[in-house]
Amino acid sequence: MLEALEADLNEEDDMRIVAADGVTGTALADGRMKVRTAERGEFRCSPVGSAMWVALRVNDGFLDLAASSLADAWQTDEDKVRTAMNAWAERLMDAGLLKAAA
Repeated sequence: MLEALEADLNEEDDMRIVAADGVTGTALADGRMKVRTAERGEFRCSPVGSAMWVALRVNDGFLDLAASSLADAWQTDEDKVRTAMNAWAERLMDAGLLKAAA
């Protein structure tokens, strides 16, 4: 699903992914995050998933910027973080928690 969305974008455009309508997130003390939606109930993200959620929100939904900021913070390879974030975002899009921005 994510690859199809990326293919539709021009090379100069950046992919933006945002929370779906009605989705809210709450950070927990243990580093996890609780993501809620009235239709689908409550989901919990691992600390890594929580960091990805926050990075995506802080970077206005731009996946590449979020991956870059996490790679810097984690001092790891940006391509690996981007690959992990793409897979994570695709799962959350399939679950109806994230959507491509218009």
